[in-house]
Amino acid sequence: MGGKTMRLLTAVMLAVSPLARGDGPGRIYTKLEDADSGVMSGKVSGSKLTHAMAVERDRKRVYLATLDGGGTGFYFEKLPVGRFDLVLVTSDNRVVEGVGLGAETKLIDDRAKHLKEGVAKADSFFNRHQIHRIGVGEGFVLVFAERIRDGVILRGSGEKIDACLRRLEIIELREADDEWQMVGTRHLYREETPQIKGIPFLSHIHLPALGGLRLAGTPKDLGIIDLPKIHTP
Repeated sequence: MGGKTMRLLTAVMLAVSPLARGDGPGRIYTKLEDADSGVMSGKVSGSKLTHAMAVERDRKRVYLATLDGGGTGFYFEKLPVGRFDLVLVTSDNRVVEGVGLGAETKLIDDRAKHLKEGVAKADSFFNRHQIHRIGVGEGFVLVFAERIRDGVILRGSGEKIDACLRRLEIIELREADDEWQMVGTRHLYREETPQIKGIPFLSHIHLPALGGLRLAGTPKDLGIIDLPKIHTP
């Protein structure tokens, strides 16, 4: 096979939607178990929700809520006992989260540059990404990131998908020499969006009150959660 043909084939393979590879939203969320009986619910003000996710503190399991009231409330059922962080996506394109990432700080100079490069290299299918928040540990970081693909996306059949893809995830990277290498990732959200070249990232808000929510044997009602607005100068 000639080099030109191989490069073309590689480009097409990279542009095939992960949804066609069985990697879509249905595989992100943890299957509910009848043996678990935990219930968590709440309502929001200031916007309406399109998605609400509960993330276990070890990031191994992620649960998707049922929405009610036209997106003004959420309800989780069959959750295990434990601690959870919530991630809320709103209809006005905000993501509000309380994910536990550890000590928060800003990396500067080359370390920040290398981290951004490491996040980009971890998944080249998505041509754009945004690092929303970083938690730094001893020799590793946890990154709450958003990825977008606004280029050509093909199904396995070769049919073009008239949409962009957006994904939220928590990425663990470890520092090695002058670069950061991904050692694990947990996807939280993956949805198609309208086909808009240069579509903006979600506006991000970290709301600590949504983190470390303990669920025991009784239902947990979080009441009304006021979703803060993004303040622009």
